[in-house]
Amino acid sequence: MALDYRRISLGEEVYASVRLIKSGLAELQEIGGANDFRDPAFMLLSSGFERLMKCVLCFRQLEERGSLPSSRDIKAYGHDLERLLEAVVQSCFDDDYLRRPAANDDAAYLVSNEQLLQVMAALSRFAKSARYYNLDVVGGDSSDTDSPQQEWDRLEMALLSDRHDLMEMLGKPADFGRMDEEIARHFVVIFERLARALARLFTLGPLGEEAGSYVGYVKGFLFLRDQDMGTRVYRQERI
Repeated sequence: MALDYRRISLGEEVYASVRLIKSGLAELQEIGGANDFRDPAFMLLSSGFERLMKCVLCFRQLEERGSLPSSRDIKAYGHDLERLLEAVVQSCFDDDYLRRPAANDDAAYLVSNEQLLQVMAALSRFAKSARYYNLDVVGGDSSDTDSPQQEWDRLEMALLSDRHDLMEMLGKPADFGRMDEEIARHFVVIFERLARALARLFTLGPLGEEAGSYVGYVKGFLFLRDQDMGTRVYRQERI
């Protein structure tokens, strides 16, 4: 039987997307007083989740129709992570899957967690308009979004407004390091829950046997327990 390079490439894309996400989480954990460079985390996480969600949709179509989508179909989503997330929920969280308690929990998180939705909106704006923010400004283009630094500041301020413990740290310079670590941990947990929800689709979800053969690539998120979220040190997991 001739090798199906399209299917092989789909598996390689899953592998690449997980590596990007892990590297993005590592960059996120390194943000703090001595490192305010947000661009790598935005670039890696936006690319990793975009690619992983596109892989999920490819597997779903393969299971439903017996064929992979065309390049044109895949590119039609562009870099809109919000639209991709909506498509994943609508396509993959069917009635059969939602009978599982874990699937119900994942669906509720993906569609209604305000902090996740804010983060995905920020990543979408970055992926669509802000990857070359400074060069666009240099070139005289009026940007319709904020810089990665401003995006991150907005996310942090939204978190601080909800966390009185962090607001108290903000007024104590001696606590800045601990505050930075807690902010990073908070956002890591948001991304870990998203990654776990996507990883579960490869085993429990309606993606079919083809997707199941790549469980090894997503198992790091698949078996992540609630109590362990925010505790992994991703710079130690870089491949």
